[in-house]
Amino acid sequence: MANLGLRDQIARLEDQLRQENQVLALALLPSLDTEVVALAQRRTGLSFLLPSLFEILAAERRELEERRRHLESLPEFAVPIRESQRLTQDEIRRIREHQAALVPLIRECHGHPRFALLLRLGYGTGRYSTPFWRLSFYADRSAAEELCRRTGKKNFAALLRDYESAMDSYETLNGRLDSLKTGPPPPRLEWEQRGRQLEELAGTQLITQRARLQLALFKGGAIWRVLEQSGLEPELARLVQAAGLLRDQLEELRKMRAGG
Repeated sequence: MANLGLRDQIARLEDQLRQENQVLALALLPSLDTEVVALAQRRTGLSFLLPSLFEILAAERRELEERRRHLESLPEFAVPIRESQRLTQDEIRRIREHQAALVPLIRECHGHPRFALLLRLGYGTGRYSTPFWRLSFYADRSAAEELCRRTGKKNFAALLRDYESAMDSYETLNGRLDSLKTGPPPPRLEWEQRGRQLEELAGTQLITQRARLQLALFKGGAIWRVLEQSGLEPELARLVQAAGLLRDQLEELRKMRAGG
């Protein structure tokens, strides 16, 4: 029971420390201005801030700009977004109509209790080897004749050929459907999306780097020694001190739990 109580206390303190670290990370890295990032690196000693941060930003910017230039070069780029979406929906509708025409034959075959066995045995092909004196030979023939009547096919070989063709077409159409649904958006729409990513690039990277800073603070270690020796202004020093008290309390509780 005592360990359960300690575990709850530790969990609460960890939550408090995460919140304190979030505030501290925001105070240490309020923007991605070069001077701000350089100061944050000096105060924390974290190597991922400089120069790699600005190298990452430049690389991401180049990648987005290159992608936009590529999209501009595509013939489809001239097609308005609404028209591209309409063409896609028209193709999806046509695919579903083609699939619907294939379904009756496939459903009739799959619905027969002996069809899967006939396929496995190779009925209607040179692979079929059940001798005529076996009862199963006549059961297979009866099932094949019934399937031919149901589907209007001349013989089972013709049924098998049409079934395999229908299945192949259905799967091919399914693949095209998947590519239409999950593939890249129309070039002009993607171009606009990449443009917004360019505009938001610095803000997105700022959130990412704050999260990394917050994680480094939570893990502890050298970052806290560097912070405490950095001659911080009073407000930052107060935040570091408050987080330090929580860290000390956590360490004591963890020792108690380990010893208990």
